[in-house]
Amino acid sequence: MNRRIRRHIETVDQRLAALAAAGDRAGLRRLAAHHREQTRNFQHERLIHLLVTFFFAGLLAAALAALALCLAAGDPDGWTAGALVALSAVLAGLEAAYIGHYYRLENNVQALYELSSRLFAAGDRPEGPSSEAR
Repeated sequence: MNRRIRRHIETVDQRLAALAAAGDRAGLRRLAAHHREQTRNFQHERLIHLLVTFFFAGLLAAALAALALCLAAGDPDGWTAGALVALSAVLAGLEAAYIGHYYRLENNVQALYELSSRLFAAGDRPEGPSSEAR
């Protein structure tokens, strides 16, 4: 996903430079519309990854709570506590990976907002009577 965002930024940067140099305002509007749609898609992906990150954080918290209860109650054979330690370790590893991925995804989506600003500055202004006065 992060590679796709970077590729999108590079592509839009190249097209923006070419269209701005040519003064093609219609092309800039089409490029801006495409960029807005892609940004919406990436924002949706970011939301899904945030929800998955929270879900795994909840599972990790539940596993740790179960481990604490198991240890407080005194596990006679030690098997349950061992299984809960293993489960907690796996969930902690997954959670760390999800947090790292979400962090990179969030930063890359923030870069899309800067690109939106550059597109607007290059000529993507809303259609209508107020845009004629500019």
